[in-house]
Amino acid sequence: MDVLLIRHAPAEAREIFERTHQPDELRPLTPRGVERMQHAARGLMTLALPVERLIASPLVRAQQTAEILAPTLEIRQFETEALLAPEVPASLLIDWLRKQPRVEGMALIGHEPSLSQLLETLVYGEANGNMPLKKGGAALIRFTDGIAAGKGQLIWFLSPGILRALAD
Repeated sequence: MDVLLIRHAPAEAREIFERTHQPDELRPLTPRGVERMQHAARGLMTLALPVERLIASPLVRAQQTAEILAPTLEIRQFETEALLAPEVPASLLIDWLRKQPRVEGMALIGHEPSLSQLLETLVYGEANGNMPLKKGGAALIRFTDGIAAGKGQLIWFLSPGILRALAD
């Protein structure tokens, strides 16, 4: 099974959005973030990924990123999972992943630092903070057996700039 981890696209600046007195969960993507993610999505398409499920954090910026990616990945309807919200420990995400139906490929859209901690734990067995995902960046992890800490094989780790270059 392949697990594709994607960090949401660039969102409004936290400091500026705080002035609206709305909760951070509602902070949207910037127009430039939408444009860049659309371009990166075309780059993802060139990788011919077999994604059967697209699952996003409930935060607005992750939901908007999923809306951009779903057509590119040929997903009619994406799912929402609260465990993909920020600050969820990797151990909880791994337990959740183990319980998911086995599919050829699954894409998860979330936030930092949770995604990079999940990535490092799945590949190396522990998180050490050396592989942060940039906004709009993605990483593909492959599992030949069951999902467990240290059992994933990192296939690729791509910045949003590289994803956009793949589209050109």
